[in-house]
Amino acid sequence: MIPSILPSSSKVKVIRDWPRPTNVQEVRQFIGLCSHYRRFIHGFSTVATPLTDLTKGIGAKKRPIQWSQECQIAFEKLKELMSSAPVLQPPDLSKPFIIETDASDFGVGAVLLQKDEYGLLHPIAFESKKLSAAERGYPPQERELIGILHALRTWRCFVDVSEYAVFTDHNPLQYLRSQKKPTPRLVRWLAEIETYDPVIKYKPGKENNVPDALSRRDGPSCTAETEDMEPNYLYNVCNRHETDWPQYYSVDLPADMSDTMKRRLQQNKEKFVVRDGQVWRKVVIDNKVCEVQFCPFSRRADLVDKFHSGFGHSGRTTVYDLLRRPAGANKNTHHAPMVPLTIPPAFARWHLDFIGELPTTSNGNRWLLTAVDYSTNWPIARAVPEASAEAVADFLYEEIVMRFGCPSEIVTDRGANFLSKLVKHYTERVKITHRMTSAFHPRSNGKCERLNGILKTMLRKYVHGAIHIWDQFVDAALFATRIRKHRSAGFSPFYLVYGREPVLPGDDLRPYLADELAKDPRTIAEHTARELEALGQNRAAAEQRMRAVSEHDKSKWDAAITKVDFEVGDHVLMRNEQKYGLEYNWMGLFIVTGKNDVTNVYKLVSVGGEPYPSWVHVDRLKEVKAESIEEPWYNPTVLRAAWRSELGLPHTTSAGGRLSQVDQRRSTGLGGSDVVAKRGKPSLNIPARTARVVRTEHH
Repeated sequence: MIPSILPSSSKVKVIRDWPRPTNVQEVRQFIGLCSHYRRFIHGFSTVATPLTDLTKGIGAKKRPIQWSQECQIAFEKLKELMSSAPVLQPPDLSKPFIIETDASDFGVGAVLLQKDEYGLLHPIAFESKKLSAAERGYPPQERELIGILHALRTWRCFVDVSEYAVFTDHNPLQYLRSQKKPTPRLVRWLAEIETYDPVIKYKPGKENNVPDALSRRDGPSCTAETEDMEPNYLYNVCNRHETDWPQYYSVDLPADMSDTMKRRLQQNKEKFVVRDGQVWRKVVIDNKVCEVQFCPFSRRADLVDKFHSGFGHSGRTTVYDLLRRPAGANKNTHHAPMVPLTIPPAFARWHLDFIGELPTTSNGNRWLLTAVDYSTNWPIARAVPEASAEAVADFLYEEIVMRFGCPSEIVTDRGANFLSKLVKHYTERVKITHRMTSAFHPRSNGKCERLNGILKTMLRKYVHGAIHIWDQFVDAALFATRIRKHRSAGFSPFYLVYGREPVLPGDDLRPYLADELAKDPRTIAEHTARELEALGQNRAAAEQRMRAVSEHDKSKWDAAITKVDFEVGDHVLMRNEQKYGLEYNWMGLFIVTGKNDVTNVYKLVSVGGEPYPSWVHVDRLKEVKAESIEEPWYNPTVLRAAWRSELGLPHTTSAGGRLSQVDQRRSTGLGGSDVVAKRGKPSLNIPARTARVVRTEHH
């Protein structure tokens, strides 16, 4: 039988019957007695924080205290924890130890464990430490490191004579020794940690339950007045803790509670509603009773700090007004349900797009033309000097048709290079259906937009600041993308195309597998048959998974939107997607003349009778009452023409007679200095990246 350690029953009874302290000296006496058994209480420092705060300051020992609700909760919690203290196992120096640590915004905690003869873990001691005001401002990695250091210092008598391992739920701590540029504080701590020579291992938070309990407890309440706005008192607890108000209405009232307090509780109870574990407060807005989510006390200090520091360090009156404003900024601006695309056979539908303009390389490349197969997620890309129609046509022929066969359709945006006569003629000759997204609505081509984001991120890391050699790393970025497991399909593009995962450099299994297959041709045939059978099954499973993920995403999207539907004849304003300077966000007035209920796009005509050249997605429109506008509200093209006339500037035009501007600054997208590109900035309907192509084709 394993010997056990328990706190003295007589001392536990003394603590359990301890009366409520009335002055600082009595608080210190109670904390001192509890501290004697703190090794039995996990998270002792955090639980006792409201009480220890009462002992701060200078004055008489028996000076009175302000006993708050938080103090009463901490007082009762310590009594309860002492009454139900866990059974500790004495240490065995012949066996290895396990230390689990965790850190929160307010303290650090650790537990010392050892396995018994059956392999079960038993606690030996608990340890905790309250963070100082300065330590609370440290990054999460450093707070976690404080927890490890505190545990090693406390239990040095064990770790110096026995093997041990430290488990933490903060994964980056495993790589402390490999950091290239640690801060001076980390250098000091790392030097001390090296004297212990610990083995630090990662343990997911969901498995790190005991030490993680500390980080999930409410921290000290804000006792300073909010008008002071001191960071030391505005604790960042908003995103960590759920309200515990529902518990207050589910417990029995104490028998000795005064009648006045009971009446006050009943009065307040009518103001709140508990639903699905959340507390809602009844308020009157515009003579109507509404329910708003109650903000618990543990979150209020953080909200005040966010509004104070996030809006120019405003005073208390401004912060108060901001907090009382309705949350109009969070309203969803999407008005159309999601329309998932059908899943075609492999290589039947390709999505194309351009990345750029990027820094000019030694090969003269400034653009990256990308494409991705919808079914297998197989990506391809080519660095090109110009975003021209010729580049698109060559890419379609050489990279797609000659490698994967002729697709049934391609999806692009409405760039002039994709809408050129050359591309149109080629797609018609090989019978490829060319589908375009609606203007300024890239979500229809979201698969390629996502690929572009991944490639840009990878190239930015590959070049290490040498942004003019990005085209040398396109193949490496593509390979890394092809072997990534995709969330929607559940398999990597490499597997869905080739039927097996790639053999990576350094893979020790490769020679053994090759030697085994080379011994017997029948082994090769059987292996190939099995792989083909598995590939067919997994491709079907990937298609089914993609369909399920698409339906799940649609349900989440549709539940979050406010659907808007316009009818023929409605008057609308259209969002100005290419604002210049201080132009208005909306332009119009337009009249709806046609609609497509499937794709949620509309045909428009101006009040002057000029048709808008392309379909417009509903997300770019908002309804306006015609009687409220006596004349066309705003037309950027007309105003820009008048502005250029007043300045005596030439009226240069691009395709369709629309004005163009010059000297547009564009970011490289790969870090480093910005590059100024002398190129046309087309107005209403021509994407910026294709302006050069438009001028080339029309001049």
